[in-house]
Parts: sequence; C-alpha cells; structure tokens
Amino acid sequence: MFLGDYIDRGPDSLGVLTLVKELDQAQPGQIIALRGNHEQWFLDWIDADDTDPTWLLADAGFTTTRSFLPPEVIGDLVAELTDAIGRGGIDAGLAGEVNAAVKKEVTSRHRDLIAWLRRRPLYYETDTHVCVHAGVDEEAGPHWKTMTPDEVFTDKYPPSLGAHTVGKTIVAGHVGVGPLHAAEGRMRCWDPFVDDGHIYLDGSVESTGQLNVMRHDGVAGTTDFI
Repeated sequence: MFLGDYIDRGPDSLGVLTLVKELDQAQPGQIIALRGNHEQWFLDWIDADDTDPTWLLADAGFTTTRSFLPPEVIGDLVAELTDAIGRGGIDAGLAGEVNAAVKKEVTSRHRDLIAWLRRRPLYYETDTHVCVHAGVDEEAGPHWKTMTPDEVFTDKYPPSLGAHTVGKTIVAGHVGVGPLHAAEGRMRCWDPFVDDGHIYLDGSVESTGQLNVMRHDGVAGTTDFI
C-alpha cells in the first residue's frame, strides 16, 4: 500500500512513478497505490487550459518537469522562461507558450503512465482501516465514503486528531508528523503518530531521511512500524 505523493519530492519523480507502476503491474491485486495531492495537481495541470502555467511555475527549478523530459528537450523549452524568472519578470504570453509546449511533450511521451495515474484510487478500505492520502470527512461518520469531497481525500488540512465515528482507524500521510509530535512535547520526532483514531505516517523523508512503513497483520490484528 502506497499513500501517494510520488512526485515533487526529489529529482526523479518520473522514476518513482514508473517504479510504483511497474510494481502494480507485476503484482496485480497485490499493490494498492493511492493518489495524493501532488499527483492530483499534476493531473489538474494536464487537464487545465494549455496556456495556464500555474503548475509549471510552481515547480521550483522545474525539477519535476525535468524528470519527465530529456535534458535537451526541457532545456530548450524553459531556457527563455528561466532567464525571465532570473530577471524578476515573467511575460504571461511567454509563460503560456512554454507551458503548452512542455505539456505537449509530457503528454505525448507518457500517455500510458498518465492513464495509469488517473486510475489510482483516492482511498482503500479494509475491515479495520481506511487508508487515504490526507483524510476523510470525519463529521460524516460512517457515511464518509459518500460525503467526503475528492479534494478532502487528497488535500485535507489540518489533520483531524483523536477519536471519531468513522468506525475504523484512518491511516494517512500528507502531513509531516513532526509538528504533531512537537505539540505533545516530543521534539524532532518523525516516527509514526498514533492516536485514538488515526495513524499518520509521513516522516518528511525528503528532509529527514526517515521513511515510515506500517505493517499490519490482519489475522493477528497487530500493527508495527519499520
């Protein structure tokens, strides 16, 4: 089970997505890869007007974009835009033209990957747990599946804490656990955060190096972390 945010967390977003996709296809029905907010933002960019460069300009250093295209292609496409950013001014027309060209290259080169990404579910439910990237509408209680908007599954913030009436433990990523631990006096702690109704796993690996993994034995009903 992967909880999302495979992109925007390092220099090889494409490599991470490709690896997860290959695992999914090599082990049908054994791998569940959920969609996170960063994947959703990427898909929203794909679906937006070609001249809307919002996502592209938010990609600092075009790091994620560069992972999807050969250096000679992305270099030529963003060189003028990079120069404009360096001068402190971005022409809307230029940004739109570059965005359209970049999007065309990305979509034409990675059609299968994008199609696979669109099929990623927003949550996965077992008898005891709800696995999701960010969270659910806990005020909806047992009706969370029909009452939770898609953007809450991927973008919910701040995280809910404590007991709830969903009926199952919510397992999520999205929010770094450091501040949750700090609020309870545990400073610089990046271990999974567990309370009466939740397990939050995001150890902010991109800055801490700590990647938290939960292991649950459905037969024995035990949970540990590695």
